[in-house]
Amino acid sequence: MYVCSVSSAEPFGLVRVVLSFLALDLFSYLWHRANHRFALLWRFHAVHHSDSAMDVTTAGRFHVVELGIAGIVRLPLLYLLGVSTTALLIYETALVMVSMMHHSTIALGRFDRIARTFFVTPSIHSVHHSRDSDLYACNYSSVLSVWDRLFRTFHLTRGPVQHGLDTHNDRKSVRSLLASPFHNDHNRGEQ
Repeated sequence: MYVCSVSSAEPFGLVRVVLSFLALDLFSYLWHRANHRFALLWRFHAVHHSDSAMDVTTAGRFHVVELGIAGIVRLPLLYLLGVSTTALLIYETALVMVSMMHHSTIALGRFDRIARTFFVTPSIHSVHHSRDSDLYACNYSSVLSVWDRLFRTFHLTRGPVQHGLDTHNDRKSVRSLLASPFHNDHNRGEQ
């Protein structure tokens, strides 16, 4: 098993980690967009968007089926790109930290403008969780905000954003959220 070294003995180790990080983040962007575009995937991803009071706990609100499908889809990518354990660990750590931050209620103030140039911030991701159908089909990036700019899905808004889904207002228990993909009331995704 190959483990990436970032020592001076292997000068391309750091380059491989950076390229792996970019590839994994691009995959996350494309996977997230697919979850909005395809009805079957949206049924499970809607659980993540069901939170009407978005906060740091929203970062972990995913249906187990969505997580399973994402893992299975990503495995061949990891193998084909030769992503090392080190690179995967670095990316997953950054993903968890940034995801918790951009789902939080933290206001970055003047620092937000600088931070969002590089990373997904709460002001960017809040728009993505909007109830407004004109706003939810944007800001799919997970760690680096560059993907939304590159694929023209970047959007900011002024003023407060209401979060959640009308189809999930009465589904607050774990049991009701796990059952929700099997109901016929999912009409949202990328149009």
